[in-house]
Amino acid sequence: MRAAALASGSSRVRVERAPMRFLVVIAFSFAAAWYATPVLAASPTRADALAAIAAYAPRALAEQGAPGMSLAVTDASGDVRTLTYGYANVDAKRPVTPETRFPIGSITKSMTALSLMQLVDAGTLDLDAPVRSYLPDFRIATGGPPIAIHQLLSHTGGVPDDYSNSYGYADAVYDLRDATVLFAPGSSFSYSNDGFATAGAVLARLDRRPWADAVRARVFDALGMTHTSPVFASEESGDVAVGYTLRDVDRPVPNDPPLVPSPPFDFVDPAGSVISTPADMAAYIRFYLRGGVDATGRRALTPASFARMTSPDATDGKVAGAGHPVLAEAPELYRAYGFGLSISSDGCDHVIAHTGGISGYTACLEANLTRGFGVVAMSNLVEAPLHPCAIVRYAMRVLRAQALGEPLPAPPAAPDRAAIPHAADYAGRYVPATGAPLEIVASGSGARLVDGTHAYGFFPRDGETFWTDDPRFARFLFLAHRRNGTVTELTWGAERYAGAAYRGPQTFAYPPEYDALAGRYEADFYMQQSVTRVLVVEGRLTFDGVTPFVDRGDGSFLAGKDVVRFDHTFDGRPQRMFVDDVEMDRIELP
Repeated sequence: MRAAALASGSSRVRVERAPMRFLVVIAFSFAAAWYATPVLAASPTRADALAAIAAYAPRALAEQGAPGMSLAVTDASGDVRTLTYGYANVDAKRPVTPETRFPIGSITKSMTALSLMQLVDAGTLDLDAPVRSYLPDFRIATGGPPIAIHQLLSHTGGVPDDYSNSYGYADAVYDLRDATVLFAPGSSFSYSNDGFATAGAVLARLDRRPWADAVRARVFDALGMTHTSPVFASEESGDVAVGYTLRDVDRPVPNDPPLVPSPPFDFVDPAGSVISTPADMAAYIRFYLRGGVDATGRRALTPASFARMTSPDATDGKVAGAGHPVLAEAPELYRAYGFGLSISSDGCDHVIAHTGGISGYTACLEANLTRGFGVVAMSNLVEAPLHPCAIVRYAMRVLRAQALGEPLPAPPAAPDRAAIPHAADYAGRYVPATGAPLEIVASGSGARLVDGTHAYGFFPRDGETFWTDDPRFARFLFLAHRRNGTVTELTWGAERYAGAAYRGPQTFAYPPEYDALAGRYEADFYMQQSVTRVLVVEGRLTFDGVTPFVDRGDGSFLAGKDVVRFDHTFDGRPQRMFVDDVEMDRIELP
């Protein structure tokens, strides 16, 4: 969601992993003997596989930096193994237990899609029909053909993501009346929470009950998920792990960020408000492992509907997904997308998956439909991309190797947060218009920022952006600029540092009204403070010096896929900025 991007100090800066700073408390629900380091035979047993997973899990949690995590491994037969680590509440030293519930974020989407597919089987819903044929109040400018139901479920309708900042999904759908699709429906792929809010509104209308009641009856009751709630609300919070978020939301995320508890809030969203336990999520995985059969042995989806939901949708003859979005933890995910599920292959195996994140929590789920096993992990740390995917991905590899009778794979190497691809490209002396120059010195696979006699870390973030532990540069990321493949300059916020290869202009013309738009803007997005700064860099407006604006010539701008507008002008400067439909207010702080 946009909250994580804006809170990071840059609208397009991915949050990095941080070392764990909490005591790991381990509670296992299966035999302690399985946790010894396994002596692997030619044909490893399931106990060997579970022991390998358990041995890596604490390190995976430490590398994610979350206070706590729960993990469930299951298979089609109904066998479940649960692992729990760390704290559900750091201050109270309350450990995570198998009964601790976690929000699962966007894994909720598949539950909304599953409920709608049951309506398809009942003859109540046509996936190819326009959304408005079932939801007359739905309106969005498409400039062409209408959005079809299946395009909501596969993110191929062009609906903007998090266009609305509403706590109610119906109001979020209403807000789309002011939006325009990102592309002609069916022609591309773009992940959209608001698209699934719309799908939930369709479910509520056709099922003649609120979305939460429909999902509870059609999914949780049917699958025996007795400790799962469709809504994130105060009355549901007694056994929910405390979520943790970043304390310093006005700057890029450091390597070891201080965390604070995320504030409580009520949240009802067909795209992401479900809370659950590892055992209940294991039951949910088994529904897919059994090909659409529920806890009582009843088929909840016809084979045709199950196959369509768990296969990639099509966009103009292409597979829905096409590599968007790509998660650093699991780049193979989201290269193809079905209905509320990413679709991938492991060898020739059919794998479904999804990640989830909401303020203070992340989750990751995968299931191998061919070989009949699946894994889910949930943790209490701020959302994407800090999903606990590392342990899930490793567990899936281990379980597949065991199923094939192959040696179990070793755990992945610890990530090197200092490694910079082609580090030597950035080495050199950089001179600002005023002030002291700085030097980037390449060293092995990394680099250092040198200021006189002091050297500081220079750590990669997304693309050509970098964070340094030099406290003078805490507010923004450095952005490297290339010309003809050569790094010629660095920018930090609105400051420019020219390298020896720079041959461009020293000054940049731009409309004088841009200066009035520049400043710091803040908002509360799902009860999480978001901060971004509008800066003029080399004649262009940007978010935090990283994401450039495109001037649309009508007083509005494009920042990536988002439409940016300003209003409430007072004393010559706008006091309010809209990023799509999310309002952010100017505040007189640096």
